[in-house]
Amino acid sequence: MKENKFLYAVRFIACLAVITIHTRFPGKFGQVMDALARFAVPYFFAVSGRYLLDSSNDEPGYIRFRAIRALKRLLKVTGIVYLIHLVYSFIINVFRDQMAPLEWLTSKFNLTELSNFILYNSGRFIYDGSYTFDHMWFLFALIYVYLLICIFAKVLRKWYKGLIAILLFFLYLGMLLQTYYPIRPFGINICTWYVMRNWLFVGIPFVLIGVLFSDYIRSKVDILADADKKSWQKSTRLKALAGLIAGVVLTAVEIEIYGNKEVHFGSLMIVVSLLFLSECDMPLGSFAWKIGRRASSNIYYYHVLLIAVIDLCSQKGLIHTPAMWFKPLLVMAICVILFYLLPVITEKWLKMPSST
Repeated sequence: MKENKFLYAVRFIACLAVITIHTRFPGKFGQVMDALARFAVPYFFAVSGRYLLDSSNDEPGYIRFRAIRALKRLLKVTGIVYLIHLVYSFIINVFRDQMAPLEWLTSKFNLTELSNFILYNSGRFIYDGSYTFDHMWFLFALIYVYLLICIFAKVLRKWYKGLIAILLFFLYLGMLLQTYYPIRPFGINICTWYVMRNWLFVGIPFVLIGVLFSDYIRSKVDILADADKKSWQKSTRLKALAGLIAGVVLTAVEIEIYGNKEVHFGSLMIVVSLLFLSECDMPLGSFAWKIGRRASSNIYYYHVLLIAVIDLCSQKGLIHTPAMWFKPLLVMAICVILFYLLPVITEKWLKMPSST
């Protein structure tokens, strides 16, 4: 399959967007950027669904094979990322904050936190005071989705369109309730960020949107002759760009009406528009897609630790506290250097012929 450079480039941009959520620009600009950045994780889910299944084969056994193969890769990555964050948490809490190892262990791993982790992919299982963001929820939510696709492979093609509509309805209903009628079902505060932002209301529908898009491309576009496909790309490019702009505008309007949410209506429009643009041979330069292909995953996985280290160095007086407007740019620059430029330079250096 030909590499989709547009998707790689947008993945890089989406990772930078996530950084602006976890270390925000100041003022109104920062609020708007935070809201616009909310497209990023739904986009990651949708792209995962876009290439999860071979849409030409609807056999349940083959669907399970593809999902299990993706699940194995994901479990390996999740294990490594989680272990690195766990070691960092142990070092900071035990050696800096003088917490007893047993106290650290019981504060993270107890029945209350287990319930938050199982139900919402969040809680102290995946974050604590040493790094204060639960970005790893995405990995665990994706594990849930892959497992559910394996279990329900037989009925996936029958149910998935209706399931997208139902879950998106409850996602946005829940977010409206957060603002206008903050209920507490079963004693759970619906205003808590992870109650609506989890495997059920975000992971499943956006992965299935990717699957639906893949099916659409197979049935409507892949069968077109080259001339017809170019015509489709031209018309679709204009519509998708209009949808992208509308999604940005709608997001800005939403934060004026009811404030920032985890997934805006505009976020959905942005994700769908980007999927269509990815099929239109959109140019995004010769550099961004390379970073996206090689470094975007590590940028997403480890930028939170980088933010924590910068904050720690600032507290210790080892560096000047970065200005609020500068800190996101600093984190972005260091991420690109660590996860893209240094590996590329190292590889080139190792491949250089010896002068002896």
